Amino acid sequence: MTTWRLTVRTVAALVLVAGVGTTSHAQPGAVTPEWAFQQLPKQPGVNVHTPTPDQVARCKVEPIPNPKDANKPMGYMVRDPDGKLVRMFVTYDGRNFNISSFFLDGIEAYREVYPPEPNAPYQFRWLGPNGTKWGLDRNRDGHIDEWYVISPEEVSQELLKAVVSRDVKRLEALLATHEQLTALGLPAAEVEKLKSRTAQASKRLAETAEALKLSPHAKWIHAEFGIPQTRPADAFEGRDDFISYKNGTILVDDGGKSLTFNTGELVLIGRSWKLLDGPSVGPAPIEGNAAAGTVVLPEIAELVAKLNELDKNAPAQQTVPALAKFYADRAALLEQITAKIPDSKFDIKETWLKMLIDSHATACEGGRPDSFNLRRLKDWQQAFINARLDALAAYTAFRIITAENSIALANISKNEELGAVQEKWRNHLEAFVKAYPKATDAPEAVWRLAMAWELSGAKDAEAKAKEWYRVLLRDYPGHLHATKAAGALKRLESEGQPLELVGPLLNNPTQQFNAAAKDHVVVVYYWASWSHSLADDAKKLNALAKTYGPKGLQIVTVGLDHDAKLAADTVARVGLPGTHLFAPGGLDASPLAAAYGILAPPHLLITDKTGKIVDNNAAVPMLEEQLKKLLGTE
Repeated sequence: MTTWRLTVRTVAALVLVAGVGTTSHAQPGAVTPEWAFQQLPKQPGVNVHTPTPDQVARCKVEPIPNPKDANKPMGYMVRDPDGKLVRMFVTYDGRNFNISSFFLDGIEAYREVYPPEPNAPYQFRWLGPNGTKWGLDRNRDGHIDEWYVISPEEVSQELLKAVVSRDVKRLEALLATHEQLTALGLPAAEVEKLKSRTAQASKRLAETAEALKLSPHAKWIHAEFGIPQTRPADAFEGRDDFISYKNGTILVDDGGKSLTFNTGELVLIGRSWKLLDGPSVGPAPIEGNAAAGTVVLPEIAELVAKLNELDKNAPAQQTVPALAKFYADRAALLEQITAKIPDSKFDIKETWLKMLIDSHATACEGGRPDSFNLRRLKDWQQAFINARLDALAAYTAFRIITAENSIALANISKNEELGAVQEKWRNHLEAFVKAYPKATDAPEAVWRLAMAWELSGAKDAEAKAKEWYRVLLRDYPGHLHATKAAGALKRLESEGQPLELVGPLLNNPTQQFNAAAKDHVVVVYYWASWSHSLADDAKKLNALAKTYGPKGLQIVTVGLDHDAKLAADTVARVGLPGTHLFAPGGLDASPLAAAYGILAPPHLLITDKTGKIVDNNAAVPMLEEQLKKLLGTE
């Protein structure tokens, strides 16, 4: 049975977009099961559980305690006769239920947020088995105006609905805006060029709808996008990488007739994939290794429909056994699909083979060394080698060594075995890079190898890490990780060097702050909301700030979350002291993380009063002793 504990802080965490709140507009009086089950999702097609009429009388309503006023609950939880949550209603303005949550099998599957501020948008979130969508309704008319979070597959589903209904408003919610493209840091001329494409999207919608003439019963079957492409931010002096799918193919069933149309280019902005072109009819050109042509052939359409149905029922509770079974079932279907695609259509077959390899690899992670899926991976690798399909052989080889490492870690029985597992991992990565230096995964392997050496604790760990960071810079200078490798080298060689860290303030992103400060000892603390030690670290840093702040200590924190609002909420929640810097991109792509190649939070740098770094890998528990020496207070 799921247990929920709601506090004021928990309620704040439920609403991550500024000014957004949840569903019903009734006064938050005493909730009854009968009233609760009259509250249904405002958005269509959401899968939630509603008890049958004969079960309603046996459902229970539990008040949610309010830490500020014991006489006024924060809301109510409603459980079915088996004790599983089915509804939850929360108020944070004391007048309406601002948050309504709907559950499926005891797991939150959908949420609606209705803020008290009249100018704040309504918010709708699809959760758990319903997907990842998070939409904003800015004019409060019940229709999504902007997608804050949406996956490529969900974009394709929304695009199909727009084509079927010829709904320009639904299409516009999917398009990249001028402000969003500018926020990536793209040059103004390129932004205008991309906006000229989005301006044609409504015309393309009308043309596609007229060409296909889909009935209201048309069903989304599958979408295929090939492999995403990346332009690193430093290539156009931007603030974030330009990551896009050049095109996608959507397979539709309309009364037993299979049809396809294209999505046009999608670009990732924040956590939302945005359309640049709008739909079109005809085969989608899949960039990279595949030539033009649809990836869903008529002979595999029935199996692809089964694959889509399986994907819709992905396990809500993503335990290792549940995921292993799901991906094993997925791999079994993909084995059938690839068998039906003739070798003469290899440009199409290759896409499905990669999906097959990925499913086998995920199915065997965390399992046993003799698992069926791992054996199938090795069979496929040998088949690719025999057929001289070097790119696929390399693709499979990288997933084999990754899966084998996961299996080895999962089956460690005592701590002494860890060193041998880590050494084997490093050896396998090095062998892969030497065997397949031009493989797509080679720079990723080099990056992981450098990290593995740095974190190994081995006698020559730092020297080896530097060696592989330099390989990444030399051989793969345009890769996403190259900038971070340069930062990692700078960090490893930073002791005795001036601190060089300038970035936007979390609470005022237009203002740049220089972390270096003469005549002060500076502690730079890299953190993320998901770091397990964050709350304890915040307490210790607060204590140090009170004691040593007047004596010359300056604390600068760098948030490594993707979302600025989440970062700001976290700073307030844990009471993190200091000056707070934040730049979009998270641990992998934030320029603040890249500046010193930060591998994982928490990470600390310390400077002395001359502004030079004296410790490039400090620890919070040992910090006070270092501060006493640096501030001369011993």
